[in-house]
Amino acid sequence: MQMVARRTLSGITCPIIAPEAQIEIKRMYPVWNPALPRRPRDATDIGRLGARLRR
Repeated sequence: MQMVARRTLSGITCPIIAPEAQIEIKRMYPVWNPALPRRPRDATDIGRLGARLRR
């Protein structure tokens, strides 16, 4: 899996984080940094990203 890809839209190029990498980061960040609590929106994001990847 490529973690970051570069995309161009209307002449502007920027790095885009792969959805699989976003899921991994959101799942693991509280493990990597226990001082930060899990956020409800992360669970929502993981669900949305996973559903989109399954299409």
